[in-house]
Amino acid sequence: ELLLTLSRGEFSALDTANANLNANRSIVEKFKQDYENIINNNGRADEEIARLTADLKAARERIESLSEYRTNKATEMGILDDKRDEVITKVNDINVSIAETRKEIEAVDLLIENIDNRLSELATEKESENSRINSLTDKRRDLESRREEHKALYEELENELDALNSERAEVDGATDEFERERNNLLQKTREKTSSRETLMEFNLRNENKLNSLLEKQDKLGSQLWDDYEISYEDAVALQYPPVTAENRDEVAALQTSCRSRLRALGSYNPAAIEEYAEVKSRYDYLNTQYTDLTKSKDELIEIISRIEEEMRSSFVDAFNSINKHFGITFRELFGGGNAELSLTEPEDVLTSGIEIKAAPPGKIIKSMSLLSGGEQSFVAIALLFAILKVNPTPFCILDEIEAALDEVNVFRFGEYVKRLQEETQFILITHRRGTMEIGDRLYGVTMPERGISQAIELNVNEIEGKQKELLDGVL
Repeated sequence: ELLLTLSRGEFSALDTANANLNANRSIVEKFKQDYENIINNNGRADEEIARLTADLKAARERIESLSEYRTNKATEMGILDDKRDEVITKVNDINVSIAETRKEIEAVDLLIENIDNRLSELATEKESENSRINSLTDKRRDLESRREEHKALYEELENELDALNSERAEVDGATDEFERERNNLLQKTREKTSSRETLMEFNLRNENKLNSLLEKQDKLGSQLWDDYEISYEDAVALQYPPVTAENRDEVAALQTSCRSRLRALGSYNPAAIEEYAEVKSRYDYLNTQYTDLTKSKDELIEIISRIEEEMRSSFVDAFNSINKHFGITFRELFGGGNAELSLTEPEDVLTSGIEIKAAPPGKIIKSMSLLSGGEQSFVAIALLFAILKVNPTPFCILDEIEAALDEVNVFRFGEYVKRLQEETQFILITHRRGTMEIGDRLYGVTMPERGISQAIELNVNEIEGKQKELLDGVL
């Protein structure tokens, strides 16, 4: 950049020298005329001509020197451009090397961390093993001391065994008397066993009788329940007089009469009152729920109707506003023409479709399909900008929406984006030069080497400021 600035300065000096040369030429011509007019003062005129000739010669030499200097600087600029490309390539290589080195350093750091963790684990295991070794050493010493103690105990047990052998010999002598007493005891045991078996048989017969009586009692209890639906305990609690031989016929007649009366009454449900109360409670609960649901349904229908009415009103207002701005935006972008939006079913705006009618200046279009691809894209852009005018958003991303436009319309698109950027921040994804020129900051991705991508950022305002400062310094 410094060489460019110096070259521009030299070119400016060269232009100044050329201007001076032209001025000097004019002066020479004027002096020639004066020479012809004042031939008598030729001495002074010759001196002036000589001086001007010397100035002319010096100016020509200065021009030749500047031309040579410009040629040399141009050559140096070419060399510097080549060096700059080499430096950029080296910087990219260095960046790749730095990235690879950082990855290796991270891997080594991770390995070192794993090794440190393993060393800590080994140190812990070493301490545990040392503690275990010390414990086993203590146990070994304890066992050695206990072995000495057991050795003395073994000798003592040997002595006791000898004493027991002596006692055994004495006991063997008393074995015969023991056998006699044992036989007597076995005889008594047989007698007791026989008596026990007799008692067990008697007890078994009594248990069988008892079980038979219990079965009969259960059978009678079941019959009592089947006949009268009353348990034995409840019957005893009634405290009726017992049935005897004298009153058996009277009781039988009363029983027959009661049974006839029960049959006349028919079947009944003892739990009918409880079931009615339960069903009544359930009915009241469901009836309350039904009333609440019906009321909620009516309220929801009313709310939906109110919301739909508000939606219709809001939609109509927004549609009319967008339609108005769409016509204005269309004329501003296309430089004339007319465009409007219309509803396919105006009577039901919430389900209606929307038709777009657009006619660029000088054309009569009855269908959008008759427009070219670029014109259709420009119509869509006009509609988008109209919507942003009605409802500005703080942030908007546009992905190559101007790709189908020609250069003139790209310029118009860019100028219109500038008008909207006060209320909306735009991020434009594009490959068009005209769109890039309106940006305040440019981002790009390049691949200096295969498989390696590099992001590039360019602050346009900052570069324009630096260029302005350089130009001010030169001037």
